[in-house]
Amino acid sequence: MERTLAVKLWSFFNFFILTYGCYAEAYYGIHYIPINIATALDALCPVASSILSWVKMVSIWWYQDELKSLIQRVRFLTEEQQKSERKLDYKKRFYTLATRLTFLLLCCGLSTSTSYSVRHLMDNILRRAHGKDWIYETPFKMIFPDPLLRLPLYPITYILVHWHGYITVVCFVGADGFFLGFCLYFTVLLLCLRDDVEDLLEVKNIEEIPTEEQEARIIWKMERLVDRHNEVAELTERLSGVMVEITLAHFVTSSLVIGTSVVDILLFSGLGIIVYVVHTCAVGVEIFLYCLGGSHIMEACSDLARSTFSSHWYGHSVRVQKMALLMVARAQRVLTIKIPFFSPSLETLTSILRFTGSLIALAKSVI
Repeated sequence: MERTLAVKLWSFFNFFILTYGCYAEAYYGIHYIPINIATALDALCPVASSILSWVKMVSIWWYQDELKSLIQRVRFLTEEQQKSERKLDYKKRFYTLATRLTFLLLCCGLSTSTSYSVRHLMDNILRRAHGKDWIYETPFKMIFPDPLLRLPLYPITYILVHWHGYITVVCFVGADGFFLGFCLYFTVLLLCLRDDVEDLLEVKNIEEIPTEEQEARIIWKMERLVDRHNEVAELTERLSGVMVEITLAHFVTSSLVIGTSVVDILLFSGLGIIVYVVHTCAVGVEIFLYCLGGSHIMEACSDLARSTFSSHWYGHSVRVQKMALLMVARAQRVLTIKIPFFSPSLETLTSILRFTGSLIALAKSVI
């Protein structure tokens, strides 16, 4: 999209709404910690996701040129691999997986944001049905000046706070979709590389000795494959540099967000339980996407090493054998999205859930 003045103003408006929403939610939650812990947690649980979305929005904006370069390079490399039905099937399968999982996260996020507004409206409708006054609060617990929480400005404030929830969802879905998409794109590149290595080193007749011309052609193609493997490794390093702030912040806070959501489920009743069940599902899907993407890259690297070693590399010249074994050694050093203290994988997801369970048990004993 062209960055017209209208687009820039709209982006600034959404950034301001998200920024002020993070401040107002955090202030409300911290203010109520000594007064009412349940009310405080009701504000602090969604504000963690809002702050993460703010970090993701700023990071995507800061690295926009690098992300554009990565997208263009990955598109070029994948288009080069459209030479067989098997490779096209890889692309279709993994690209479809990335789209469906990102859409699932979007649905979970929109359901979570909407449920907060529905909960507030239903609570007030029930209060009016029993002859009680309407509580002039926002869907997400926030601190506002008193005039903004009274008529006639209250409906505008309510709509803006509701929109703040949708901005939060769109920001984290966009960033998480970027991460998962790139991981699965790199997986496709590694799978195509594996197939090319197998096809190149295949020996149809073991007793037949390849000619010097055939070996020279194999060496030339093997050098190209090694270069492709090096480039995928370089692209993974570049992605790590772009996503390091987002991924680190997400992994550090994931246990706290999930743990707080589960504690809120234990503290609330009625519609409050539904809200935090949906919220827990959304956060769980979010961290699952990161770990699944990292696991796919690691498995593709291991598969490349196994397939290369199982090929007929020993039926070629010494130089080809050395190049094949070098690729095996390089592929055994699995590519990972490098961030401090963590490496996205399904094993990491298990550790996070285990630590989350410890936090929940601790919170139950304190509360």
